[in-house]
Amino acid sequence: MFGTGHPQPPHRKEVAMQIVQQQRKTFASTELTVDLPDGGRVAAAPDDAPIRFSVAYTLGEYLSMVREHVDFLLRHAAPASRRRNVVAPLALGAAACLLAAVAVLSGAPAWAGILPLALGALCFASLPGTVRFWVALLATPVFLLKKRRMPACAFTIDRSAIVRSAKNGEFRRSWDEVTAVRSYSRGYLVCFRRGALPIPFRCLDGGQLERLRALILARPPGAA
Repeated sequence: MFGTGHPQPPHRKEVAMQIVQQQRKTFASTELTVDLPDGGRVAAAPDDAPIRFSVAYTLGEYLSMVREHVDFLLRHAAPASRRRNVVAPLALGAAACLLAAVAVLSGAPAWAGILPLALGALCFASLPGTVRFWVALLATPVFLLKKRRMPACAFTIDRSAIVRSAKNGEFRRSWDEVTAVRSYSRGYLVCFRRGALPIPFRCLDGGQLERLRALILARPPGAA
């Protein structure tokens, strides 16, 4: 029933091929393959790494932030204060114009009519609707003086502090000293008890903006 032939021993060539295949299999199971990132992309920096960027302020963005901040303060003033900001200039301006008219009709000297008219003009010019005019008039020389002292600056922001370095020195404030952070059309305005620090959006990339927003939201709840 069963054959009587004995199995043939493997040929030397077959033995050699089996050894080579076994060696290849062993190497493939232990080798380490490292894939390079597509498009040269690298991992984002860790959250604890400081945010660093440079700023050379422009007059347009400076005036924009000042104007929007003044508008914000006027809108959020107490109702009584808002009424005073409108009623008082109107009343004083009207009274000054009436006084100037009386001086002219009574034949008083020219200066007696000019002075009340000038006072009335100042009163009307102090109405909230003239904010843009006064910001451009008063903030422009302030900006030019600051620009001369600090043409450019470098920021370093992390969880502990906000640091601005320029040729006139270093400005450092901790997050505990921040009283408010306002988001305006051209950037953030970081407010302290004395003064404020503008941070233009154009100077940060998308990742830096997200991390800065996270730091702002993580401000100590009991901050000044």
